[in-house]
Amino acid sequence: MKTIIQICMASFLALPMLASAQACNDIKDKDKANYCRAIDTNDKSHCQKIGSNDLLNLCMGKVENDIKYCRRITTDKIKKRCENSIR
Repeated sequence: MKTIIQICMASFLALPMLASAQACNDIKDKDKANYCRAIDTNDKSHCQKIGSNDLLNLCMGKVENDIKYCRRITTDKIKKRCENSIR
C-alpha cells in the first residue's frame, strides 16, 4: 500500500511539469518555445538556442537573475520587462 501511495504522489508532482513542458512544445515560434522552456526549467541552455538577441538577453537575465543582460537589450519595452523582473 505504501508503494502505491508513493507512486501516486510522484505522479501528482510530475504532472504539472509535464503539462508546462507540453505547453512550451505547442508554441510554434522556436525562440518563444525555447524561452518558455528556459523559464519553466530555469535552464540557460534553452536561452542559448534563441536567435533573437533581445529575447536571448531577456531570457538570460531572468534565468541568471542578472541585470547586465537587460542592459544589452535594444528594445525599450523588452528592456523594461527584463529590469522589472530582476528588481
